[in-house]
Amino acid sequence: MKFMNTKAKSRISELLVILGTVLFVGGAMCYLRGELSAEHISGIGALALIFVGASAGTTKAKQQV
Repeated sequence: MKFMNTKAKSRISELLVILGTVLFVGGAMCYLRGELSAEHISGIGALALIFVGASAGTTKAKQQV
């Protein structure tokens, strides 16, 4: 992506990591408190992994450029 500078890419990557971490930790805490069932936790965990994986992909692409 030539239309985005590296600073913007790194900010997006950082935000995706933070969002994935917040989803993961928040989902785990809600599960431990009994507010969410196991089927909801699997969806939240998958979404958190998608965000962290997308962040890792943008970080790796940034390093190759």
